[in-house]
Amino acid sequence: MMRVFRNHYVCRHCWKHLHRTFIRKRSSVNWTSSSVRTAFLDFFCRQHDHQLVSSSSIIAKKGEGSYFINAGMNQFKPIFLNDVEESSPMASYRRVANSQKCVRVGGKHNDLEDVGRDLTHHTFFEMLGSWSFGDYFKREACVMALELLRDVYKIPTSSLYFTYFKGDNSLQLQEDTETKEIWLSLGIDKSRVLPFGMRDNFWDMGLTGPCGPCTEIHYDHHLGYREVPHLVNASSPEVVEIWNLVFMQYNRQEDQSLIPLPKNHVDTGLGLERMTAVLQGSTSNYDTDLFRPIFDAIQRDCGVPPYKGKVGSEDPQGRDIAYRIVADHVRMLSVCLSEGILPDKADPHGHKVRSVLYRCLRSAKVLDVRPGYISSLVDIVVDSLGATYPELNDSCKRVKEVIDASEDHYHRSLELGTKSFKKFLRRRKHSGPINNSEYHDLLSGHYGSQVPMEILEGLTQQHGLSIQISSGDSKEETDRQADKEEQIHIVSNLKAKISQRTEDHYKYLYKATESSYDFPDLPDTTVVGILSGQLMDSLKSGEEGSVFLDKTCFYAECGGQAGDTGVLENKTGMFIVRDTQTQGDYIQHIGHVEKGAIKMGDKLTAKIDQERRMANMRAHTATHLLNCSLRRLTDDARQNGSHVGEDRLYFEVFTAKKLDTVLDVKGLQNEVREAIRRRLPVRSQCLPLSQAQSLDSVVFLQNEVYPHSVNVISIGAGQPISVELCGGTHVHNTGDIGDFCIEKLKGVGQGRKSVYCVTGELARKAQENGDKLIRVMGELETAVKHDKGQDKWETMVKTINTMMWGDVLPKLERENVENRLNQIGHIITTKLNKLCEERLGKEIHNSHQDLADWILLNIDYGNLNVIKKALKKLEVDKPLVIVNTDSKTTNIVMCFPQKCDPRFKQELLSVIKELKVKRKQSKTNDGIELYTASVPDRERSEHIRQSLCDIYHEDLKNVNKM
Repeated sequence: MMRVFRNHYVCRHCWKHLHRTFIRKRSSVNWTSSSVRTAFLDFFCRQHDHQLVSSSSIIAKKGEGSYFINAGMNQFKPIFLNDVEESSPMASYRRVANSQKCVRVGGKHNDLEDVGRDLTHHTFFEMLGSWSFGDYFKREACVMALELLRDVYKIPTSSLYFTYFKGDNSLQLQEDTETKEIWLSLGIDKSRVLPFGMRDNFWDMGLTGPCGPCTEIHYDHHLGYREVPHLVNASSPEVVEIWNLVFMQYNRQEDQSLIPLPKNHVDTGLGLERMTAVLQGSTSNYDTDLFRPIFDAIQRDCGVPPYKGKVGSEDPQGRDIAYRIVADHVRMLSVCLSEGILPDKADPHGHKVRSVLYRCLRSAKVLDVRPGYISSLVDIVVDSLGATYPELNDSCKRVKEVIDASEDHYHRSLELGTKSFKKFLRRRKHSGPINNSEYHDLLSGHYGSQVPMEILEGLTQQHGLSIQISSGDSKEETDRQADKEEQIHIVSNLKAKISQRTEDHYKYLYKATESSYDFPDLPDTTVVGILSGQLMDSLKSGEEGSVFLDKTCFYAECGGQAGDTGVLENKTGMFIVRDTQTQGDYIQHIGHVEKGAIKMGDKLTAKIDQERRMANMRAHTATHLLNCSLRRLTDDARQNGSHVGEDRLYFEVFTAKKLDTVLDVKGLQNEVREAIRRRLPVRSQCLPLSQAQSLDSVVFLQNEVYPHSVNVISIGAGQPISVELCGGTHVHNTGDIGDFCIEKLKGVGQGRKSVYCVTGELARKAQENGDKLIRVMGELETAVKHDKGQDKWETMVKTINTMMWGDVLPKLERENVENRLNQIGHIITTKLNKLCEERLGKEIHNSHQDLADWILLNIDYGNLNVIKKALKKLEVDKPLVIVNTDSKTTNIVMCFPQKCDPRFKQELLSVIKELKVKRKQSKTNDGIELYTASVPDRERSEHIRQSLCDIYHEDLKNVNKM
């Protein structure tokens, strides 16, 4: 490819060298990415009085008409705040400058599929920002931007284009002539000030919220002066946007109308990667010191050809694309993992991280990267970004551990998923895109192992297929949508009829007594709404529905805690509440009328089920203790979800660490029990959200939407051992939990672990069962070791199995006994089978002395294999039928000698055939025919047994007559 340079044609690579040399001669500074960042921040902070803030800070200014943007890592879901407390450290800021970490892998701004295919897109990039909160506006922002580019970065205006908003008639928005005139007044040639529409020059992020026109600054990489306005906003690699100045002056309403903000704000963003490329004389962001060290390490360590910067058809093997994907994705993964966003498919943010990680690993195969190598590149990212973002230094080791663990899981899933996918292809009877049904079959494991979506996408590309599915056509999706619409309809009707939200702070008004807790009833509540399919005026005895009150002491299901049950009653009516839920701002008491009637306006007394509430509180406080213990065990532990109710709790945690060892379970269990034994105080405090989130070591769910005021639950005096944001109800002292034990701990996906626990009396019972189980197992081991009491072994084994799978048990005791039983199981089985064979042999021998022409035996020991094995060792000279029954199945064995009457054989076989029971046929070495059948249906097995008995007794009568 040739380019024109001062009327001479030069090759692409020579042009890149000339361009870089020209830029460096033009500027006296050899720019690095770090110096580009520093120059930006110094310019705004030292010369223009901006306040420098960290990338994780929330830009905030309280006041009427002010809006705020999260400048941290929550770029998956931008946050707009309009109620920041005056106590916020940034409440007084008017001008701010920062270097902000940004990730784009989903939503409106999604660059994932472009990354690697071109030279400018990234999943992670840095945005150098300058902000004004009701201070300066358009002219000052433009003046400062031009001053920085021209006087600090030494970029001539002849290489720049400036765009502005040309207006939109449909929204009645006028052309932004103010910005146009500002650029012209600053000496910019009118041929370089260009108008564009909503898509390019009007900034908004959500369906509602602050927005406004913007002006973009574009850089022309061509050397020397030229006029190419047609390349602006045309996705040209030669003319690229480097800076966007957003003028937030409107607030978009739910009806999409725009109203002016009382105060105007400025939000500008200059891309560090693109500006570094400009100042280092490259048209590619990847030919900079941000990416080159990663490329060099891969080339050196893996022995692949060096990176050459090729794209499209110039890179037929996809090697340079793979270089770019791996380098970009490692940077993104390092940043996200250091922020605690882990590769978890159940979490919306974590799912994006997992997708990027898997895409990185797929591309690494093109570069012959060995397993486990990708994590070593994290050190290069930390060297590049650690000085600006210290959290990368602090979490480097943990980030590499998470990547290694995730890579191991990826390779296992890929191996199993590939087998399933190949099986799917062999069975597939048509070509073309994968449809909905096939897609869900692959995800669910219909062809063997489940094929994760990220792996499925790679496999379909390898085989030249595509996935075409329509969203929302599944029954589950349809049901979810219907439920959502019903909820909206219910809340809408309630709002139209009920003016005030349900006052439910009474749910917290309970006290600890010397022996228990006192949960006062709430008298004089008023029925303000009745729902039974639709809003009603009353419910009669026996009718089901929901009751809404003006106030309630019932806890509605929230934060994982189950809703209360209880009674709403007066002298003439009683409503049994079996569940409590929220509907918008209203509390829904769900149940039925037990007697009388419940009418609108009735005065009722609300009474909760106190034992259930107490059990819920024990489990909820124990959940906080468990969360605290998990975080001490592994510093990357993050709560995914929980459910508590009636002394049982379920807790899901994400961590790269394996947690299924005996030491881990014992450590977690003992730590919670120790906190219970110490009888630590549990305190609840209501605080503004911003103040609560600033507390030391406070724990809260990253993706949870919290109200402006939240409850903070602290456990422990002085320096608390646990501090969490939580709206649930809790015991006042950990000693009131009583006891605690872990029932199960198992993996439910990559990095996700589910912990099932019990508290209170249920935990005490579980420990008793565990101790008993250990004792019975010990007795069995002793009996087997000394070969005594063999007639009791089978009963003891059945007792142990019944306890293990039927009783509530601690995980440690259950697994301990399961392992010990497996170790001696073969010995027990062998000896018991031998005893059964001997016993059966004796019974058959004794039955031969009977006068009947055939033998019918009903036995309750042994199994089908034992019976068949015994028959092969015996001499059978008359037909024999054995009916063997255990707790679940009836086994029938029919044995016919060679000289057996064919008519009699068919008569016996017809008993099974009539009831359509499948039978298997085989022969012994002596030519004896064996027919076996297993009948799980109890009714049919009893019918067969009775029919055989009738035939036997009839034959016995005939023999006696003779």
